[in-house]
Amino acid sequence: MSTTRTGRDGRPLVDTAMAAYSLGQDRRMTPKQFRDWARRRHITPVDTMPNPRRGQRLALWDLADISDAVRADEAKRPTSQAA
Repeated sequence: MSTTRTGRDGRPLVDTAMAAYSLGQDRRMTPKQFRDWARRRHITPVDTMPNPRRGQRLALWDLADISDAVRADEAKRPTSQAA
């Protein structure tokens, strides 16, 4: 029996640092920048897990939600037309 939690598309849920890394391919995105980005797009964590270092629980994000938001952003951008 697997204890790995998965998202809508079957990929494992990721913590905030991994979610930030998934978006910051062309530039470094910090976890705070990711949380701000997600908040502006109304994306919320789908689950939490205990923090191994104690303290506040860690948010878990669905990569499918992140992918959907990125696609929506790209669809809003005007396309450049070659002259």
